[in-house]
Amino acid sequence: MQTPNENEFADLIALVRKGDDAAITKLWNEYFQRLVRLAATRLPKNVRRTGDEEDIALSAFHSFIAGIRDDRFPDLSGPNNLWGLLITLTSRKVNAHLRHQMRQKRGGGAVRGESVFGDTVGEINRAGIGAVDGQVQSPDLHAELAEACDELLNQLPDDQLRQIAIMRMDGFLVDEIAERLELSKRAVERRLQLIRKTWSEAADDDAV
Repeated sequence: MQTPNENEFADLIALVRKGDDAAITKLWNEYFQRLVRLAATRLPKNVRRTGDEEDIALSAFHSFIAGIRDDRFPDLSGPNNLWGLLITLTSRKVNAHLRHQMRQKRGGGAVRGESVFGDTVGEINRAGIGAVDGQVQSPDLHAELAEACDELLNQLPDDQLRQIAIMRMDGFLVDEIAERLELSKRAVERRLQLIRKTWSEAADDDAV
């Protein structure tokens, strides 16, 4: 299927905003399999389960359609801009999926950011979210925490670093991470140092 030009795209989005099923189906046919492939590239192979990438792509597509109908994407101007938005949505879904999966393997519990990464993840608190060691008390607070974690994870340059950060925040020990990812303990420690350095530099840039 040929990607619509800018005029066709504007008309298509207007129909989606009105809930037109044919327009939604057209976008589905154009983008869904691309989202599946994108999600597959973002999921570490050693934790990927059958159907994970399709579930993530479906969730990202539904969030996109809901956002269009609620006018949450005012800067959406064309097909190229749309693909960038879908990449962002899919990446967030992948991060959320990995956090959930690691938490399930660990047996549940809240993110333990400050106790693991010190002042770096403590930026979450200074953003006004509150303590992350205890149970999240409200849906709004939970959403803010998830968004803050996503922002931190998206600052990391590759999927393995994101996976290590997620596992560490969920309480995995360095030895456990090394065993699960088939890395040496020293390799995991070096990557944790890089994560801390990346987040620290990002925090310093924001403070300027």
